[in-house]
Amino acid sequence: MKKTLLKSSLFLFSILFVNSLFSQSNNWELYYSDNEIKIEYNYIICDFSSTASQEVVVFRFSNLSENKITINYETQIWHDDKEINTEQNTDEFRKTINLDNNEIITINCENIWKEYSIFSAFIHNETREKYISLTKFELINITTENE
Repeated sequence: MKKTLLKSSLFLFSILFVNSLFSQSNNWELYYSDNEIKIEYNYIICDFSSTASQEVVVFRFSNLSENKITINYETQIWHDDKEINTEQNTDEFRKTINLDNNEIITINCENIWKEYSIFSAFIHNETREKYISLTKFELINITTENE
């Protein structure tokens, strides 16, 4: 009986987990597009702690060209409707990403690109209450260079 209950619980958890991942990953919104690149964003939940998860903004960068390109941009953020001075820590808010021809890089909670995500909110794991901090973000001075 215990084995059946355990197997059923694991199966149900697996379905819910996969469904959660799938539903989060398919809500991409177009942020910027031109002839060479497309930048999309999505809000996902990253479970880094036993007490609270984090909602973050992640990006998908697509190289639409046949050339290798470098994308440069700056991030502006607003917490509680107040713009944060990003000039004090420029390395954190100025980003560069290199893409091979026709390459797509998708940011998530675990990959090496997670530094390109933007913190949005804490979510209490038990109550699911969301403590929103980020009220707005912008990617500015977006430039591309062919390599």
